[in-house]
Amino acid sequence: MESVERIRKALGIKAEAVGVKYTDEPSTPKPAEGKYTVCSGMLEAADGKVIMLSKETCPCPGGQIHLGLAEAKVIPLKFLVEGEKLWYDVKAATRARIEWQKIAPPPLGIAGKVYLYPLSRDVFVPDLVIFLVNAEQVSRLVTLAQFWDGKTPSFEMRGALCWSSIAYPMVSGHFNITAGDISARKMAAWNENAMVATVPVEKVQGIADAIDKSTAGTAKPSEDFEKIMASIKAMRNK
Repeated sequence: MESVERIRKALGIKAEAVGVKYTDEPSTPKPAEGKYTVCSGMLEAADGKVIMLSKETCPCPGGQIHLGLAEAKVIPLKFLVEGEKLWYDVKAATRARIEWQKIAPPPLGIAGKVYLYPLSRDVFVPDLVIFLVNAEQVSRLVTLAQFWDGKTPSFEMRGALCWSSIAYPMVSGHFNITAGDISARKMAAWNENAMVATVPVEKVQGIADAIDKSTAGTAKPSEDFEKIMASIKAMRNK
């Protein structure tokens, strides 16, 4: 997608943009063999592979549930408390689960497969576009996303990485930024500076169109603003 590449180049995003597609259609090229979690599949897709997630190919029960590939079943909260040690006790874990389920329940029934793939390979027209970004690129994307109407959604960083990066934007239609959960980051050996920006495909063009009009993109600030910035820098360097 030309607009996605324009965003990547303007913001200096090094990793391939990743497409997310819910479909039961087969992909061309064929997906990589083997089993992948959502958190590892994103990295593999950004590195050039086509990944197909399903009940059979995604070994993570939580990932299957969050993506809507499997009926929600109760993952023992005691395991999350005593195993992953993500909450103080079962009460806290219960509250957390209730909150994210109210915000975006699993997108059940859309398809039995979710593909993650580098957009440069033109596998499908994506439902979502994922950028692997650093903090400065997050700041620039947030500004570009609200450039036209001034409206920025509340970002959801709670819950599992697969929920905040795919399920939430898929269900809500909102652009989202997330750091993901610590278990996912450790399990897939994520770079400590990497974050995820997920853009519903219908919102991509607006971000791209703002690039040459905003200083978060490639636009130059006014002379008056540059003078103010220079003055502030001079004060800081005294």
